[in-house]
This record gives sequence, structure tokens and C-alpha cells, in this order.
Amino acid sequence: MVHSAFDTAELIRGCPSRIDCVAIYGSKIILGTSDGYLRIYASSTSSDASDDGEVRRGTYVVDREVRGFWKRSPAAMEVCGRRELLLSLSESVAFHRLPNLEAVAAIAKTKGANAYGWDDRRGLLCVARQKRITIFRHDGSGFRGRTLSDFVDRHEPILLLRLLEQVGGDLRS
Repeated sequence: MVHSAFDTAELIRGCPSRIDCVAIYGSKIILGTSDGYLRIYASSTSSDASDDGEVRRGTYVVDREVRGFWKRSPAAMEVCGRRELLLSLSESVAFHRLPNLEAVAAIAKTKGANAYGWDDRRGLLCVARQKRITIFRHDGSGFRGRTLSDFVDRHEPILLLRLLEQVGGDLRS
């Protein structure tokens, strides 16, 4: 007999294009699709629409749709709750302020990246690009980048390992 450790519920049905990445923001579901759209879904029932910060069972409908949010389909996306930011990877790594999606930063040095790891508490971004790892630190006014060897000399190895764990699966390419 097979044991199921998770309950399943279909929340979104009939999205017009392939879903490439998903993030949760409070009680809303954010989708990145293959055609470069960012779609934000909210619960269709008024009782579930209370903003208590939890996704609930039921049907979700499009609350907001941003055409051309990305030029290419997004590879990854996550919500940084503490900072109220949406972090995404498409052509490069970009940060947008939530809930209005105002562009905060698009880091040009991450163009062509295939994976990233984000440490929200310390404001560190670890980016895998080709055969190189670069660490970016948010200093309040922007992001400063350092190569992995510069970072290892100055910071604790445990933090570095934690960041590398997040991107580790894609480092072999």
C-alpha cells in the first residue's frame, strides 16, 4: 500500500500558457509563464479572499496580469517576504518591489545565469553563470559583486555552503 504524505488540490486550471515558475505571496499565487507573462492569482471566493497570508483550497482567478514582464521565459522566481521583493531569473536576476511590481534592480553581471541562491537575512545573492560563481551583497544602495575566491577569503564557510546548496544542482554544466 502506498502512503501519501501530502494532500492535493488543484487551485488553478486552464492557464493559457505553460507555467515555468511559481511563488506564493501572502494569499496570492504568482506564476511566471513561457510567454513572458507574470500572472497573479487570487481566491475567487470572498471568504477565502481575506488577506490572512495563507493559500486556501478553492478556485483561483487572475487578479493581475503583466504582459512582457520578462523578455524570455523565467527560469526561477521567489518572494523575499521580509523585504517585500520578488526575485526572478530570466535573462538575468531582477528584483521587483511587491505588491506594485516596481523594478528595484536588474543585475547586469548576472546575464546568462542558470541558477541562483538568495540569503534574505544577510542580503546575499549567489549566482551560477557558466562555470563561475559570483556572490553579490546588497549594501542598501545596490548590489556589489565578488567572485567566489574573493568571498571565501572574507566570509564564513558555512554561509557559503548554504548558498551553494541552493544552486548546487545546476553547477555541473
